[in-house]
Amino acid sequence: MEFHVLASGSKGNATFIYDQQCGILIDCGITRKQLLFKLNQLGFQQEDITYVFLTHDHYDHNKNIHIFDAGKVYSAKKNIQDLDEYHTLVPYTHRQFGVFDVLTLRTSHDASDPIGFVISSGNEKLLYMTDTGYVSQKNRQYMKNLDYYIIESNHDIEMLMATKRPMFLKNRILNDMGHLNNEYSAHLMCEMIGENTKEIVLAHLSQEANTKEIALATYQRIFNEEQIVFSNIKVASQIDVVSGGNYEN
Repeated sequence: MEFHVLASGSKGNATFIYDQQCGILIDCGITRKQLLFKLNQLGFQQEDITYVFLTHDHYDHNKNIHIFDAGKVYSAKKNIQDLDEYHTLVPYTHRQFGVFDVLTLRTSHDASDPIGFVISSGNEKLLYMTDTGYVSQKNRQYMKNLDYYIIESNHDIEMLMATKRPMFLKNRILNDMGHLNNEYSAHLMCEMIGENTKEIVLAHLSQEANTKEIALATYQRIFNEEQIVFSNIKVASQIDVVSGGNYEN
């Protein structure tokens, strides 16, 4: 399995997962031009996207979901108007998409029907989870000792509070239907990772209330406190593609 975070952040999100001629695109909050340019850089075409998953109905995730044939697009019931039963992803059920087994998870965000995924192919498993204010105990039981984690690390609390954003917006981000902060994310990964874990990608970083350096430093501090040795942590970007899994560099 290989994965490519094409864009991650409040200006647009898209992630491509590929194995054995089967491709899943998670979200399309970037333009078709950006999507194809980034896929082409990696050696892929639009035709390599077999399935499209939408995590929730916010603009930075669903902006260009309409460029795909509706038959390719799957989401939870309330995220897409008039979504039929066949294209509906039901939380805590498994479903086969080509070579991939997909377990849909319920997340906690101020959107209509937010979801995340544990995606499996062969012996490898990947978590994709952003845009959630917390991670439930129910979700955690499905998230332990996976090979790859694409996990939200949205903000540094002190940086967020120092921004000029109105208090209601700060509270929205901080509450249980907002976004994971760096410390929560790091403590969560301390609990989740295991001997199978190969890579962690920190995703959906705030441009105003976080930096790559601060997110990584927070992870390192908390991992040190928990006496966990794990160094393969990457940070997704709004601009640059960040890749992982079994791909050719």
